[in-house]
Amino acid sequence: MIDHWPASASVRDQLDRASESHITNLVRAVQAHGSGKGIYFLECSLGSVLECAACLDVGAVKHLLNDADLHSGKEQLQTIARMEVGLRRSWIPAVHEKEPTPYGSNSDNYFAHESLHVYQRALQLFEELEGNILADENGRRRHLRRIDGFATSLVLNIAEGNGRFSHLDHGKFIDIAEEAGIKLAAYLDIVEVNCTTNVQSSKRLLREVMAMLSGLKGYLDDEGEI
Repeated sequence: MIDHWPASASVRDQLDRASESHITNLVRAVQAHGSGKGIYFLECSLGSVLECAACLDVGAVKHLLNDADLHSGKEQLQTIARMEVGLRRSWIPAVHEKEPTPYGSNSDNYFAHESLHVYQRALQLFEELEGNILADENGRRRHLRRIDGFATSLVLNIAEGNGRFSHLDHGKFIDIAEEAGIKLAAYLDIVEVNCTTNVQSSKRLLREVMAMLSGLKGYLDDEGEI
């Protein structure tokens, strides 16, 4: 599928690497079965599955795949995620960390992160950037590639972090998402100076996302101290 996506789209490379990471970390998990490393690699593999799902959302916003392919891909990823969560439970008879909501249960969404307001807002921001700034042929290509990359990273790291079992690991991905958001804000300023595109609406959405990420970091910090 991604062979038909434009090489200039950041999400193409992200999906390519995430799909490879899912397989390689699963193999490493099985090799280290019975140890803490095995669990760690399995969680990395699961995180890559969620990243792949977020890549499909971004790809849909960019009109790189149709609804049928989007749902077909998510159904396959959901099945894999459920099996990996089940495998983790079988490796740890008594899991003390808070387990995530089972994928696809009590929800119309395929994955838990899809119901998060911060994820929905980040995806909405990406959609606005795609229809406004990234579509501006008068913009400098280097600036637009940076904006595409940082906006993609923002969405994907929110999704992948939400699949991590430990608050520490979740917090690391929130930090990465926050850093991507900060850099995105800087490039929106650059575009505003160098192009005629109005970025105020995108900035308002980004401020919302950053505020929610800050609140989530505070929550994770508080939970980690308990």
